[in-house]
Amino acid sequence: MGIKIELKRNLNKVIDALDNIAGQRMTEACIHVQNKTKERLSGKRSGRVYRVPGTKKTYVASAPGEPPAVATGQLRSSIKYRIVGELQVLRGEVGSELKKAPMLEFGTSKMAARPFLKPTFDEELPTIKEILSRKWF
Repeated sequence: MGIKIELKRNLNKVIDALDNIAGQRMTEACIHVQNKTKERLSGKRSGRVYRVPGTKKTYVASAPGEPPAVATGQLRSSIKYRIVGELQVLRGEVGSELKKAPMLEFGTSKMAARPFLKPTFDEELPTIKEILSRKWF
């Protein structure tokens, strides 16, 4: 008569659990940045007054250096996130696929930049780090 001890490795389950948690954290961080970017794209601006195309309404445009003003809400509603990567490398992306988004963020030869993504990321970096570095278990 004796005692039997069996040791079973569950490394695959552990790796799957860690991957799941990493994906959840990355999603949480991306949603946070997405929401803060949309907030940045809201509010009053101090530029010139323009008419909203196709309407009788007016809006105040952004001044150079301010985030873009909301005329139609198209840019703000286009802010999306996605998680890219596989097991070893996971990357979160927040941005817009609108053609005008990089022109607004970085400016053009005829228009000063109206940054909205980088300032949001820079401002929210401490929160992003906190989300991604929380204890896992």
